[in-house]
Amino acid sequence: MKKAGRTLALAAALGLGACGYHFPGQGRTLPGGATSLQVGKFRNQTGRPGLGEKVRDALEQEVLRRGVFPIERQATGADLVLEGAVERFETRPVAFSPTDQAVRYETFLTVSAQLRDPRSDKVVWRIGSLRRSDSFGSVAETVVAQSSTFQERATIDAGDLAQLSDVQVSESQRSDALERVLENVTRDLYNAMVEDF
Repeated sequence: MKKAGRTLALAAALGLGACGYHFPGQGRTLPGGATSLQVGKFRNQTGRPGLGEKVRDALEQEVLRRGVFPIERQATGADLVLEGAVERFETRPVAFSPTDQAVRYETFLTVSAQLRDPRSDKVVWRIGSLRRSDSFGSVAETVVAQSSTFQERATIDAGDLAQLSDVQVSESQRSDALERVLENVTRDLYNAMVEDF
């Protein structure tokens, strides 16, 4: 009976592969069969300085990390140019202490992107208003230093939390949350542009 169960599981897995099922971001070509790209400018429509460059750099790092498509430094050498805009960036309080002090915030980032053929100037793919968020504690008591996210990503040491002011904790956690949001946005943009369902 166990052998029959394994055979059915193997047949189901093979069937999924035959139906075109795959994990997100596993595509090997870009729209129109393109195989190389340049990561171009991302306009910053927010009030936060340098955010367009941060998104652009994070996208380039995501493409390089995946290792599927070569990055061209000049648009003329690329099949497609990935470009877009940072539409919104906001941070708002989501939790308060009994004295109405904001102790937890959520950061939101909204990005749009397109792939453009540099020779014809034609847009071959577009995604609008991709929004991702992450939350962070703004006082030491709301930071879970034992969490895997803090352990892997925090820019401050857990032992230093008690000695830092609320402002220092908040700024450090805000910066870490922005890095996580950038990672999520760039991962999802990459996955969206290589999907061909």
